[in-house]
Amino acid sequence: MATFTSRNARDSKKASDYFSKMHSELDLEKYKLAKYQELFQLSSFQNMHDADLAYFEVYSKCAKNSWTKEDLLNCLEQEERLLIKHPNAFNSDAYKQHVRKAINDIKQQLNGGALDYLYV
Repeated sequence: MATFTSRNARDSKKASDYFSKMHSELDLEKYKLAKYQELFQLSSFQNMHDADLAYFEVYSKCAKNSWTKEDLLNCLEQEERLLIKHPNAFNSDAYKQHVRKAINDIKQQLNGGALDYLYV
């Protein structure tokens, strides 16, 4: 038996799948490997972790709130306003800065049309 979905449901799934893929590609489990434990003493490595964590969180929110372009933009605006520190971040300010960068990058792509193919 054939299953039919509306165009909007299919298109919103495309956007959700895209952000889910981006989210899953940021494997934060790698930071738990024993070979990296000494590197956590380096501020540059901590900054890299906080950047990955920020993008991981933003992509997760995008995957859950990408039904329409407008929904996603509203979600990003709300995330930017309600920005809080993450308990796993080494440097709260650096984490917040990376979250803002991730949000701005995605908003620019959405407003510039680079992600329109997800909603067509």
